[in-house]
Amino acid sequence: MQPAREPVEFLPDFCTAPRVLRVLMVCEAVAVVLALGGSLSHELAPRFLLLSIYLQWIGICSAAALCLIRRYAGHLSARGLVLLAYLTLLAVTFAITEITYVAGRYSGFGLLLQDASHLGFLGRSLGICAVVAALALRYFWLRSDWQQRAEAEMRARLEALQARIEPHFLFNSLNSVAALIAIRPADAEYALEDLAALLRARLSSEVPAVTTLADEMTLVNAYVRIEQLRMGERLRMDIDIAAAAMACRLPSLALQPLVENAIGHGVARLPRGGVVSLSARVDGGMLVLRVANPLAADTPAVPGNRQALVNIERRLALRYGEAATLRITRDKEQFIVDMHLPQDEHRLS
Repeated sequence: MQPAREPVEFLPDFCTAPRVLRVLMVCEAVAVVLALGGSLSHELAPRFLLLSIYLQWIGICSAAALCLIRRYAGHLSARGLVLLAYLTLLAVTFAITEITYVAGRYSGFGLLLQDASHLGFLGRSLGICAVVAALALRYFWLRSDWQQRAEAEMRARLEALQARIEPHFLFNSLNSVAALIAIRPADAEYALEDLAALLRARLSSEVPAVTTLADEMTLVNAYVRIEQLRMGERLRMDIDIAAAAMACRLPSLALQPLVENAIGHGVARLPRGGVVSLSARVDGGMLVLRVANPLAADTPAVPGNRQALVNIERRLALRYGEAATLRITRDKEQFIVDMHLPQDEHRLS
């Protein structure tokens, strides 16, 4: 039986403002529960105000402590970090509770101490902290483990997509190159370079998970040039890419397979061929891509086409969640795939 896997860097970065804000929101929610759990008298409002100040103080200090732990105790194992973080949160709560109890004799915080002894006030505060901290750390642990599994699945899907070389495409490409060697050796050499680039992207284990649209278009153009050797004037491309979009980032092999499907399951099945349209633009922090190809009126849906689209759709869901969309539109004459990808840096790292 294999040992349980430890999530790496499970603790979020509490040095950032959004994380601190979430901590304060949790503390405020606890303050509401505690205030409503007391007597519903005229002292409810001041009691809620004092609880908010008290818990926000604990929240800010706890976030600062977790920030320092993540920054300077990263060498510890995940279980070591859990224990250190848990004990630190209890220590912070203990210190602030003691300060509040002492200061309560000389300030308005005495309202919180009216119905509690020293040990009672301390025990209740530490008890609440113990439960909330345990739930929070357990959530961080499970979320980190899920992210690792999701990343592993996404990598596996990328590797499966890389390994999906259509045999007929490879044979047709080699036959086209062989036919060109005698009559157009220069074109044959360029075709072999394009084929090598595609095979390198599909089979290499060192392909990055994320690339730029400019790099992805290098593969798209290589694939199109190879297919044009076989299809000639039957295959025409209409490419409209905004200059700003070329620097945008997207998962590797997210666009080239869409163009491959558009050619293989669209244009190649039409006796007269057709035009594959590819457009890209930036709109509101999103990279908007569209690939469209013509269809014959009696062309049935192709199972292989749908499989590749599902593969890409799942990869996008694993990386971006609901922030990315892949929409498919099919009518009697056209098959259109629209892909919207966020360009937030934290999603692309």
